[in-house]
Amino acid sequence: MKIRYIIFLLMFVAGHILSAQGKYVKKGDKLYHKGEYYQALLSYTQAKEEGEEINTDVTKKIATCYFELNDTQSAFNTFGEVMDELSGNDLVTFAKTLQKEGGYEMAIEYYQMAKADGVRVDEVDDLIAACKWAVKHAEMDQNVRVIPSAIYTAGQSFGTVYYKDGVVYSSAPKDTNNKNLDKTGKAFLDLYYSDLIDHEIQEGRLFSEKLQFQYHIGAIAFTSDYNTMYYTLAVRVKGGNRLKIFKVQYDGKDWGKSEELPFNSIDYDCVMPAVSPDDKFLYFVSNKKGGYGGKDIYKVERLRGGAYGTMSNLGPEVNTYGNEEFPSINKTNELFFSSDGHIGYGGLDIFKSEFKNGKWQKPQNLLLPFNSPKDDFAYTINPKDPSRGFLSSNRRGANDDIFYVELLQQEKEETQQDNPEVGDVIEIAALPEVKEEPAETASNLSVFPMAVAAKIKSTFNNEVAQGVQVQVLDKNSATLIGTAVSDAKGNFNISIPDKFKKEGQVFELVFTKEGEFNPKRMIVDISEINDINQNGIALTPMFNDTVLDDISGMILYYNGTELLEESKRTLERLAGYLQSNPQIVVKLNTHSDARGSKYDNLLKTQKMGEKVQQMLQDKGVDEESTIPRGYGERYIVNRCKRGVLCSEEEQQKNKRIEVIVWKVKE
Repeated sequence: MKIRYIIFLLMFVAGHILSAQGKYVKKGDKLYHKGEYYQALLSYTQAKEEGEEINTDVTKKIATCYFELNDTQSAFNTFGEVMDELSGNDLVTFAKTLQKEGGYEMAIEYYQMAKADGVRVDEVDDLIAACKWAVKHAEMDQNVRVIPSAIYTAGQSFGTVYYKDGVVYSSAPKDTNNKNLDKTGKAFLDLYYSDLIDHEIQEGRLFSEKLQFQYHIGAIAFTSDYNTMYYTLAVRVKGGNRLKIFKVQYDGKDWGKSEELPFNSIDYDCVMPAVSPDDKFLYFVSNKKGGYGGKDIYKVERLRGGAYGTMSNLGPEVNTYGNEEFPSINKTNELFFSSDGHIGYGGLDIFKSEFKNGKWQKPQNLLLPFNSPKDDFAYTINPKDPSRGFLSSNRRGANDDIFYVELLQQEKEETQQDNPEVGDVIEIAALPEVKEEPAETASNLSVFPMAVAAKIKSTFNNEVAQGVQVQVLDKNSATLIGTAVSDAKGNFNISIPDKFKKEGQVFELVFTKEGEFNPKRMIVDISEINDINQNGIALTPMFNDTVLDDISGMILYYNGTELLEESKRTLERLAGYLQSNPQIVVKLNTHSDARGSKYDNLLKTQKMGEKVQQMLQDKGVDEESTIPRGYGERYIVNRCKRGVLCSEEEQQKNKRIEVIVWKVKE
């Protein structure tokens, strides 16, 4: 009997614990374990709105959802709420988040913690090695410019391919139906075309109505005559979806009927086709079993009559345990592709491999600014001008954008001459006269700031802002230079590499802390950095209920027509808040005690409110930021109602101006 009672008690307690978990959290957990990270986030968000408990375990899952959806900034902020509670694979995910945000040194610390916690060492060691490599290869190639295009993205655009006088790429439609989203919460993609005028991409238009589908279409390739196109399409198969490659011919007016390629399968994906410049081979990506892990790059020969040869894996020099994606090949037999398996900066990096002596050579990382800590992929070269091209990247946030690539002209020394024949007269130009000039060494870098290092404070209360994520980017290339997180004193420090210490260098500074401060972006010249370091950074808080309650809790006490000394100091604080945050409108609700004429008290309080409004204006506060309202003796806060004998101290508590947040202007 006793044993049965204990079993019953345990079942009751277990059932109670389960029932204590909110239904939206339970739903989110189920979706999370199925890999439905976007839908899981929606459920967790609804759980918060319904007031369900969000414990440490759920917070870790929310952070991981953001990471899996490539929103590493939100992942960083969410992990930050439970940093002291991380263990095992959560440590690895957080370290990967730091790595993708460019925080390599801090990432190494957390990878080391994961090792000590028993996480698989070989994987972690590879990630640590990648971080150390990234630190050593922080130099930017000044002869390469990578600049974001101004093309409308509708959330994401990528995979640019040259087509006649323009480019074709995948993008979300402008009139997106929010209900028609994929499992990551992104709108389904169509193919768009844009003209190129002076190498500038123009406004896009739908490429072909015949190539619109229910699911994503993208990752395309054309033959050299532009009459055959290969594309990737998500299709429904038994048990789920598969990605397959299709071919379509141009009939002179429009694209005809699509044809599925014979090497597609319901057992694996085939994606991201690329045609060799001589049209002999089709390169593509597949996760077919028997490869080297993840996604590998394959090729097939294009035979006569529309047939294809056998799938051939490019081998271990190109393919790794990770993912190799978005192949493209140029006229000199150089293969460009992206990989997260070869050592790099984090996420997908762009690599180049040459085909020599019948085999692919060890790939070379294209370094900065081709690559960044985020995903960089789909590099394509202009067939008419190899110094120009496009790549795709999410280096500016969670969405994929299209970037221009320009290789700047390098001065070449004309040292090579035709070999002279016997009897030729070789003219030797006279050497120029050498004038002695003072030896000039490299420019004096000491005149430039060593780092962006400042204190971050809130405009609301001038308190330090801890946990703010800071990014410093090169304005011209949008390449990340460094990242940091403000410490408990609001300080951060990001070193400026020597190559950026030059006249005319322009930086983009980005400050974010989701949920607490409005993001801030600053475009600054290097000459302004010292002023920023000295004066600090002020961020405007996102005014949640807690912050607004702080303002609304302010009370100014007066006697006669003058504020008390303590209230004058409070007024100074209020003036500072309203000057720094002009979007806030407050009411100055003024009250009196219950002595004298009720009508006089009403007039007196209105005049006192207007006087305080004028005092705030004299301190620089906009008139529209305050609304004075006199209420006379209507709202007495203690027992001192009309006819009750009270001390002056008790009466004083009623002579007050209550500051109430009325609204926050858009």
